Amino acid sequence: MQQQQQPVIRTKLQLVDLAGSECVGMSGVKGAALREASYINKSLSALADVLGALAEHRTHVPYRNSRLTHFLQDSIGGDAKLLVLLCVSPAQRYISESLQCLGFGQRARQVQRGPTKRRLPSSAEKVGGSDTGGSNRSRTGSASR
Repeated sequence: MQQQQQPVIRTKLQLVDLAGSECVGMSGVKGAALREASYINKSLSALADVLGALAEHRTHVPYRNSRLTHFLQDSIGGDAKLLVLLCVSPAQRYISESLQCLGFGQRARQVQRGPTKRRLPSSAEKVGGSDTGGSNRSRTGSASR
């Protein structure tokens, strides 16, 4: 009697602290810190562009415009579940940053994605090259990494 192999289930959890935008004018940073703040702002802008493209169901999503969005592609696109926590300040002096943060959250909220179950090919299917294994490989290639 042959024993059937149980399907392999793999999950991925990414927790990312984006740390917010860097307001160069308020912080007064210079030199290397100014360059770092500029990179942070460019990455967050690219992330906002990706979320906007996903929310509007555009055919092209610009994941490769930033290392951040390229790295997070599996988590913010496809069949991933996205959860965004926002930190805003009630202080009047931070109203602009708080409103910008809320706008980012609204854009993220418009992205309608969710996790789905995918069947990964068993080791026998990978080695034997059965008919179902080949069709699943293209869909599950990124999940098996």
